[in-house]
Amino acid sequence: MRQVLSCLVTVLLASLVVACFSETAVDCVTIYFLNSIVIESSTSYSGVLYLESPINISMTGFNQTTKIAASRGVISEGGEWYSINVVSGSPLYAFVVFEVRICSPEFSSSLNLVREVLAKPENFLKEEWRVEYLPTDTLLEYVGTPPEVVETRVKPDFEDWLKTFSWYYGLDNASKYPLLVSVYAARFIYLSGYIQYEASLLPRTIEEVVESKKGDCDDMSRILVGLLWSYGIPAVIVHGFTAIEGFSMRSTLGTLEYVFERGGPHAFVLAYIPNYGWLSLDFLAGSLLTNHFVIWGITRSVTLSREDIEEVERIHSTVVGKQLMTVMTSQDPRIYDATSLELFINSSLGLTKPVSQTLPPSASETETRVITETVTQDQEYIAIPALTLTAVLAIAVLTVLVWRATTLSRTQSRKL
Repeated sequence: MRQVLSCLVTVLLASLVVACFSETAVDCVTIYFLNSIVIESSTSYSGVLYLESPINISMTGFNQTTKIAASRGVISEGGEWYSINVVSGSPLYAFVVFEVRICSPEFSSSLNLVREVLAKPENFLKEEWRVEYLPTDTLLEYVGTPPEVVETRVKPDFEDWLKTFSWYYGLDNASKYPLLVSVYAARFIYLSGYIQYEASLLPRTIEEVVESKKGDCDDMSRILVGLLWSYGIPAVIVHGFTAIEGFSMRSTLGTLEYVFERGGPHAFVLAYIPNYGWLSLDFLAGSLLTNHFVIWGITRSVTLSREDIEEVERIHSTVVGKQLMTVMTSQDPRIYDATSLELFINSSLGLTKPVSQTLPPSASETETRVITETVTQDQEYIAIPALTLTAVLAIAVLTVLVWRATTLSRTQSRKL
């Protein structure tokens, strides 16, 4: 893993390109996200489970819109949240395909900016990068209260680490340089070795992560957000699906098996930089830096209770089944044909019988709806070679299932 992280640092530091960031170019792409699930049985759980679904969201420099292209057995709640109804002892088969339109700063622009900060930090101590104040509404909405353990332990450790760099002594007030502090805070949390990367099937509290100095993408991101907040820098955690061509993985948590194709679940941090917008700080999997990302949710929550962790265990010990997630392009004919789509799902999940033979009529009576009029074929998902990032994602992918389990088990809306 250290070799993987070293490779990413090398990529970020190499081939510096000086660019003008006052007018950031925008890249738009359309991706189709498939989420399908087969529940063979539920031993004791009955209720609504919310599926991971792309959200409609607009932030400075970033926009994502979504609509259904095909579905079967999925309940839509006002076109915003999508769920399935689990009945104890009864099987279930459902899926939904979303057409997701994503517009974000061009990868080259964001990556070059990060490269420049890491390679020539002294350039970003100049007056043009100094920020005297941020809009009040931005501060209120995207700056929370840092966890005590971040203020008392992580922040002092970060500042001691910064003192090893000569440029630090020209930093009169760290809060006035959000770009410089954000990039170096991400380097400290993700890449410096301060926290050793260690995947976990169950979530950890933020105190456990700081004490053990071990964590995964979700753990590190929660600490990074708290650290940025301590400097008054707006930041959020983003949950969703990182698209990586050629990546595939199967993993089991309790009695539920997950199948990921062409990418996987992930969490990372976005920081708000004045005169630029929201900048990805994903130094683990390169989301919105080298790889496209489908957003399921954005949150300011940086703490997990013991009850949340127990709920993860409970859901995954009572529901027996399989779930498939993947992304497709507009050129994929399976999007437009119900039979081909279901054959692909069944094959990926290892179902040996047609759904009609596997499930009783009550569980399979809903036919697939392919909504062709919502599909546009003039956009294409641009695949970026994964290189060594697939190794990071392979280890990190399970941790975001924590967010899924704690989110999907709640019957209330997932509004922020």
